[in-house]
Amino acid sequence: MDRLDRRSADFTLRTLDPLTDSELVHTWVTHPRAEHWMTRDATLTDVERAYMAIAASGHREAYLGLCEGVPSFLVEWYDLRELSAGQGTCGEA
Repeated sequence: MDRLDRRSADFTLRTLDPLTDSELVHTWVTHPRAEHWMTRDATLTDVERAYMAIAASGHREAYLGLCEGVPSFLVEWYDLRELSAGQGTCGEA
């Protein structure tokens, strides 16, 4: 897909399901390109627990982004008033 096609692509968000989506998200957050997230050593269980904590928090949300129906990106929303500095990584949830 070239740049022009992406501009007209169909993007959607759906709530991330920690139990069914964690395996995919684990591959993303442990990939070498995710080095800045400091999650390269996270286990699948770490990722599941982190996203279960997000789902249960009441002030954080995680979404799976889809491009043309294909899971393509992760979006997290959180209320900064509810978080302390440094919270929220997979190993700390």
